[in-house]
Amino acid sequence: MVGASFVALVSLSAVSISDAAAATADELVAFGMSLSEFDDVRMSESEADFDGSEELWDEALLFEYKLATSYTEDKAITSLGYQPYVICNYAPDKTGIQRAQMVNEAFQNTSGVDVSHFFFEGISELNNAERSCGVIRTFNDTIPKVYASNPDAETWMKTNPIHPSMKMVDSTVTTIQARMDGDTDLGMISIDQNENGYIKRSTLEFSNVLCPGVRSFNGTQIVSGKEISQAAQDFVVEDGGKTVRDASYYYDKVNNGGNNDYTERMKLWSDAVTFVVNLTDPVDWRNPCLDIVVGKIFTFEVSPFIGQGGTGVLEVYSSVSEEEGYVIAEAYNMTKDDVDQCIWYTLYAVALNPMVCSVEPKARPQTLCPDLTSDLSQCPPPSPAPSQPSSGRVVKVSLMNKVVVSMAIAVFSFRILN
Repeated sequence: MVGASFVALVSLSAVSISDAAAATADELVAFGMSLSEFDDVRMSESEADFDGSEELWDEALLFEYKLATSYTEDKAITSLGYQPYVICNYAPDKTGIQRAQMVNEAFQNTSGVDVSHFFFEGISELNNAERSCGVIRTFNDTIPKVYASNPDAETWMKTNPIHPSMKMVDSTVTTIQARMDGDTDLGMISIDQNENGYIKRSTLEFSNVLCPGVRSFNGTQIVSGKEISQAAQDFVVEDGGKTVRDASYYYDKVNNGGNNDYTERMKLWSDAVTFVVNLTDPVDWRNPCLDIVVGKIFTFEVSPFIGQGGTGVLEVYSSVSEEEGYVIAEAYNMTKDDVDQCIWYTLYAVALNPMVCSVEPKARPQTLCPDLTSDLSQCPPPSPAPSQPSSGRVVKVSLMNKVVVSMAIAVFSFRILN
């Protein structure tokens, strides 16, 4: 297997990029991994989004390369010029450490590439006899420059821009849809009545791993968690959603592709982006999804960094209870379908953010007042009722009969309890 893969990789050297002028995005696509190769590196939503189409997969890589080189003057922390890539070294008879060193040397020895142009933290995705893979975040045309300056890299290095579906862990969409529909065990919500009378729940949040170099931006600047979380939220709402729209391969493919050669999943994302952009009022520029749901209800927060005892991930979740979220959305004339679209858009926008390298739904504990509101200062602990159970009561809520969508970055919920 190692030999066959390596021979196939070496054969790609016929697509030469021996000088910078010839280092086009089309040629770089030939040095990327196939969809099936990537699936062995990271189980993600890519297989579902692309429905196994290698042609669409290559188109997406081409789109992402072109995107990265379209922001040469933008060096903000959320600039789309700083794109994350999966990078794999296929050099035979090497350890993961040796392969990582080869990658570092190729970038460090490239003329015109300095410490602020790439951020590589070693082998973090896959390490076996065939290849060693990690994540690297680079600026503008750094990748083409590295290939141009290191012709031998064509024989051992493959790079793929990480687009949104590659960041979402496998079954992310299925999990969220099931909770929206309430028709599987994924719709189960645990509810405990503790001794103080508060309600405790387990709801969903999205835990987003930040890319290399986000915290130590430009190689020297240490960026605070507050700055990162604010930048992440700003990216989602920027220009009424048009920044997300213009950076979306799925939107471009569905609306500008000239044919129906796209998958059902691509249309899901594209429709969500279109819906949210079109919500913007042309007169006062208000947008209930971006202004209220994303701007007021969602909390964007970076947990303490690892050195401070935390995980350092970007957490996105609802700052209010599910019942309060329903009331707020209804006050702005948002229907259930509207909220669903806002959820999909927000999930996609977070995954599209170049600061984010992985998105995973996780359970988040939530404590509420007995009336299911979230401001605990308004409900001093009541005396416990002896006849009430202290824990372990599990209630399955069917959205078909009682309503609602469970959310925390992506699962903003409607619920009416008996």
